[in-house]
Amino acid sequence: MRRLLLTFLCLLAGTAFAAAPLFETTQVFPFARGNKPNYRIPSIIQAPNGDILIIAEKRNDGIGDIGNHDIVLKRSRDKGKTWSVERVIFDDYDHTSTDITIGQDRSHHRLWLFFLRDKKKFNYFTSDDSGITWQGPVSIHEQVIKPEWDHLTSAKAEEDADPSSGGRGSQWARGWYQRYGVGPGNAMIQLKSGRLLVPARHREDIGKGRLRSFAHCFYSDDHGGNWKLGGTIGLNTSECQLVELANGDVRVMSRNESSEDAPDNLRHLTSLSHDGGVTWEPVRRAEELITPRCHGPVERFTLVSQQDKNRLLFSSPASPYRQKEHPYGRYNLTIRLSYDEGETWTAGRTIWPHPASYSDMVVLDDMTVAYVYERGDKGSTHFWDELHFARFNLEWLTDGHDSLEAAKH
Repeated sequence: MRRLLLTFLCLLAGTAFAAAPLFETTQVFPFARGNKPNYRIPSIIQAPNGDILIIAEKRNDGIGDIGNHDIVLKRSRDKGKTWSVERVIFDDYDHTSTDITIGQDRSHHRLWLFFLRDKKKFNYFTSDDSGITWQGPVSIHEQVIKPEWDHLTSAKAEEDADPSSGGRGSQWARGWYQRYGVGPGNAMIQLKSGRLLVPARHREDIGKGRLRSFAHCFYSDDHGGNWKLGGTIGLNTSECQLVELANGDVRVMSRNESSEDAPDNLRHLTSLSHDGGVTWEPVRRAEELITPRCHGPVERFTLVSQQDKNRLLFSSPASPYRQKEHPYGRYNLTIRLSYDEGETWTAGRTIWPHPASYSDMVVLDDMTVAYVYERGDKGSTHFWDELHFARFNLEWLTDGHDSLEAAKH
């Protein structure tokens, strides 16, 4: 009886100390008439001074993946309640700046921003003052590719079937045989060793001019002074993010470009590296992570050495490819948890049940999650219309079944 009473009192104490569920949301980049400009592929990070930065592609001439794209930033000093005016980081005239990928070198308090110039060359900016000023662009293209990747040819250029491309995909076929990519999102990680590790992608010829997508990574062991090409991750991997596991391994979570699995049997793909991205295990499907062909970010939430459990976060549209009211398949944007370092994932909780697509997230210093995502209105088919911000805690995400506050007591 005494044991039962003690158990009951412990459970009661845990409930009493659990934080109240928190969920706040606000619009950051609103819909513009005719989607000109259109803001897409957002990244989010907490700067060294505590500010939250959202960095996005500003597609000045509409929703297409090709065109006059600038890199722009908005800043919040109050954990997302209010946002600054838009600031341009890079305007490359009528050229395309895309695949924004950010991260922080914690030992140098330096922000890194990687991107592609005209989808052809790997470049970066850095900031040493929490994103107020930026230095660059600096090209590292030759350091982070194999030369043969620059010279692929194909009888027909295979391109991503992104429904938001605005019908401009034909431009790729005219003399364009290779598409690179980096990230996107808050995707550069710093390992315990100090290594900066960045996810990227390229195409390879698998025979008879058939070009297929492969993710890879590149890294620096001298705080960005020099960059080296890491390992290729696997066939049909593409847009991806990385997370360091408690044991020092690195897990990648990737978009799935498989034509065999499309359209109704796609899952996100995952692999492990035991040597900091130099080599990778064979890729496998993450069976819980049903998906249309879409990017999904992964983020470390807690470590058992610092909190009570190992927890990872993952976000993507948890939806089949097409339904009558969702012809593009991107809806039901869902946040999931893993308690076993990404081997399995919970059913999660829906952030936005209507059209939604790319998202990104960062864990803030108060252990709430800052989250940015693309979305359209209920009844719309446009998942690309607006960028919204949300901030939530573990208690909201798990409907009170898990709590950091309860674990402290």
